[in-house]
Amino acid sequence: MQNWARYLVRMVLGLILLVGGIYAGYRAVFPPLPLVGVIQWTKEIKSFEDSLQGVIEGLREEGYQDGLNIHLEVRNAGGKRDRAAAAAREFQERSACLLITVGTVPTLVALEVSPIPVVYTTVGAPKATGLSRPSPPKAVRFTGTSMEVPIHDQLQFLLLARPGLKRLGILFCNATPQAVATGEKAEQLSPGLGLRPILRAVPDESPEHLEEILADLLAAKIDALFIPTDPVLGTPKNLRIICDATLRASIPVMAPDGDSVVYGPLLAYHCDFMDIGRQSGRQAAQLLRGTPLEQVPQESPDIKRLTLNLKVAQRLNLRLSRQLLCQAYHLYQ
Repeated sequence: MQNWARYLVRMVLGLILLVGGIYAGYRAVFPPLPLVGVIQWTKEIKSFEDSLQGVIEGLREEGYQDGLNIHLEVRNAGGKRDRAAAAAREFQERSACLLITVGTVPTLVALEVSPIPVVYTTVGAPKATGLSRPSPPKAVRFTGTSMEVPIHDQLQFLLLARPGLKRLGILFCNATPQAVATGEKAEQLSPGLGLRPILRAVPDESPEHLEEILADLLAAKIDALFIPTDPVLGTPKNLRIICDATLRASIPVMAPDGDSVVYGPLLAYHCDFMDIGRQSGRQAAQLLRGTPLEQVPQESPDIKRLTLNLKVAQRLNLRLSRQLLCQAYHLYQ
């Protein structure tokens, strides 16, 4: 009986050694794919989804594909800072070689809680939100492509769409840094364009706060409303609240991205979110190939678009000029 027990023990140990040897050999020939973590701020806004798809396309164009030579995992933060932080820590614990962040807040959070190199996309105002490259000898920890289209250029198109514009309302949510930065930038630039800025900020995404502050802004007799880069006010729900009120008051709205225009704004002058994602994907590919981070510069959008809502223009009795119409990439009718 004892001999039989010894025999079984030897067989089990032999099998363990055999399986372990096979596994070690497999890992030597086929090492685990490098993990690339993606943290997306939200799936609710289409532009974030477009940028994510662009990142995947940019990587693929440069020869990197999930399951082939990298392992790509996406975490949706659902608009919550703590979920973005948890995702960054998880990827660090799993030894991810690179983080790709879609949005300003997950970018800032990832840099705060993890030492992993970061490539960002869909960031509204890199310099104003602390995403400028540090001066030597400090190490560079990030690069990426922003969604930043010069606010001066945006306001120029608004002036073309709304002749006689003088009193410009600026509305944003001060819960997100890019909204504060771009809203205040619009306020600073307005006087140089002959505009009087009237600034209002909402504290959170509460519909009650939004409706109250929006009513106060409309009572100030504004001629048009500018919404800067704002992932809170840019949701379909909040855009509908804003545009229902402004249409009743015959006030045109300028939104930060083209997809928003379908919900009631008159126009947007914006980046192509798929394309900036593609730019960021190509930057990520450079890092995966071994290019030092400091040699991969930050980028701004290669492509800019003008989107107009002709149905809203008709409801506002605005005759859009041929000059403006000829520059439009997309016309909603």
